[in-house]
Amino acid sequence: MLAQSIKRNSSYSFNSILRTLLKSVNLEKALDHFVQYREQGLLPDIYAIPSLLKLLHDLHHPLRYRENIHSFAIKNGYLKDIFVSTGFVEMYFSFGYVASSRHLFDEIPTKDVVLWTAMVSGFSHNGLGDLAVDFFSQMLREGVKPNRITLASVLAACSQLKVPNLGRSVHGFSIRNGIFSSDVVLETAFVDMYAKCGNLTYSTKVFDQMRDRNSVTWNAMITSHANNRFPEATFRLFREMVCENLREPESPMLASLLQVCGGTSDLRHGREIHAYVTRSSRNMNSDMMVEKNALIDMYAKAGDLKSAVSLFENVKNKNLVTWTTMISGYGVHGLGAEAVEAFNAMKKTGTTPDGITFIALLSACSHGRLVDEGLELYISMQRDYKIEPEMKHFACIVDIYARSGLLDQAFRFIKKMPVEPSEFIWASLLSSCRTYKNVDLGEQAAKKALAFNQYNAGVYVLLSQLYADSGQWEDFSKVRLLMKDLGLKPTTAQSWVEVERKMYIFTVRDNLNPYSEKMYKLLETLIETMHKEGFAAYGSFGCHDITKEEKEGNLCGHTEKLALAFVLIKGGGHQGVIRIGKNLRVCKDCHVFFKFVSKIKDCDIILKDPNRYHHFKQGNCNCRDLW
Repeated sequence: MLAQSIKRNSSYSFNSILRTLLKSVNLEKALDHFVQYREQGLLPDIYAIPSLLKLLHDLHHPLRYRENIHSFAIKNGYLKDIFVSTGFVEMYFSFGYVASSRHLFDEIPTKDVVLWTAMVSGFSHNGLGDLAVDFFSQMLREGVKPNRITLASVLAACSQLKVPNLGRSVHGFSIRNGIFSSDVVLETAFVDMYAKCGNLTYSTKVFDQMRDRNSVTWNAMITSHANNRFPEATFRLFREMVCENLREPESPMLASLLQVCGGTSDLRHGREIHAYVTRSSRNMNSDMMVEKNALIDMYAKAGDLKSAVSLFENVKNKNLVTWTTMISGYGVHGLGAEAVEAFNAMKKTGTTPDGITFIALLSACSHGRLVDEGLELYISMQRDYKIEPEMKHFACIVDIYARSGLLDQAFRFIKKMPVEPSEFIWASLLSSCRTYKNVDLGEQAAKKALAFNQYNAGVYVLLSQLYADSGQWEDFSKVRLLMKDLGLKPTTAQSWVEVERKMYIFTVRDNLNPYSEKMYKLLETLIETMHKEGFAAYGSFGCHDITKEEKEGNLCGHTEKLALAFVLIKGGGHQGVIRIGKNLRVCKDCHVFFKFVSKIKDCDIILKDPNRYHHFKQGNCNCRDLW
């Protein structure tokens, strides 16, 4: 009896100390405490198992250690306790072992709300939203009432599946059952769900009615507006959050905001965040590497490479992300040689590159048409750094060959790939086939790409453009007719530009702007001047059955031309760099037009399309007419 009493007291003391150490995140001491306990010949009891699982999880120990505890629990009959069983269900889910969690769940005779919630949450976290929803429905049929964590987990599944109707049903259920009332975690889950399902109206409504908002709530709201391309609303929310005197925004949120600025070429808001970061008291407490790297990335993507380089050079302790970000920045601006130079400088510091670094490098070589350098880096990646190439590396090599006109070499490389080429690789080859008017190979690439997804409108558009540029109008018409039969429409073209602290967006043949009449008149005048200077529009795409005047009228309606005309009119004697963004690849006509405008108006123009930056100056472009 005395021995049993001592053992019970030892177990109680062990469990109490272990839980205290875990709460204080003193993991090494917690591990030492467990080792000392075992050296005394004592074994953990049923109450210690969940704490041990948490300890091993926080220490990132391999699964086998936790499987040993599972075996120990089975031998000692501890799995009869639902708390212990639930811990093992969560453990296997955390490693992605969905089948093991499901098998364990089926063996547990009595299931409570915590166990059901673990299943719904586990499926959701492993990207199996449909199974999470199925288990939630089964749980309700079993008469088990969900708690707020259950609802938050099923809402995450709704977000994955993009099923707003189901999310609204869960919303109604939570209100009817009194679960929803003033719970910041659950309310935030609803804000996030509606936003990710594309319903910003409902998301905003829930957000506005919340009494309390935490940093997660604000992050969900700000990120959702950013992802849906509402920059003004995004930064209005950011300012509101700061004005509410919450704790300072965390680094990931600031990085997300800067990513929006880079993606939309929004330098004004990017500089605003830069100023905020500079003033922030976080300067006193951290090296701010996340913010610094995000700022370098923002400036490079927003077209201000000079500021990106200046920031980069002022970072004292550059890490791998810093170097990779700068290499990528050089790449999107077509400066392949500078990217390779930065890589060589990085190696001298002893920083070891990873697979992402090589993706940035190979992409930079592609845009800079550095074929030999790119191939040597691809070999070095495997030989010197033991990095196995992945699909993105293969795609870069195909692009390196294809952009330089070496289409046969690109095709041979694809055929020798150790894995099945992706849809993106074939589409990339097709794009270059259009540039070099290789119809036969382009048709093969299109066929391969469409085998992945016959409803990919982008592939049909590229193929039709290839036929148009090659003068095969009958084939062009067949592709367009097929798109119509499939119900496919090309992505609506948009361009945007900021003038006088306001962002303006233009669509094809836009007539809604108050300056529209002046814009079209200016474009017609410029085109007339271009003709006198020897300018001739390509006018190939989609214009084979209309008159010369109609062709030029259509070309006047291209979104990037409208944005440029607006700046020239609205800005008057515009000084400095004109920055225009576009959601589609710039066409040849507009590219030539921008070169001539930069010469005639003596201005610098930076045009960002999804492929790269085009810097027009004195009648030339840094892409050297290949993009």
